Amino acid sequence: MGKAKTKRTANLSDALRAAIQDSGISLQQLARESGVDVSILSRFVRAERTMTLELADRLAARLRVQLKPEA
Repeated sequence: MGKAKTKRTANLSDALRAAIQDSGISLQQLARESGVDVSILSRFVRAERTMTLELADRLAARLRVQLKPEA
C-alpha cells in the first residue's frame, strides 16, 4: 500500500495565501482585524506582491497560523 498524500505548500507565502483563502474571512474584514491594508492583502493573495515579515506575522496571528517543522 502506498503512502497517503498530504497537501504541501511550496513555501511560507503559499501557506499564508492558502490560510487566507481557506479562512472564509473577507479581505476587508481580515484587513481591519490584522491592521494590514486591504490593497496589500489583495495583491498578496493574487501573488502580485510579496509581504514583509511584520505584516505576515500580523496575518498569521489573526489566522492562528503557526510554523511547525516537518515530522
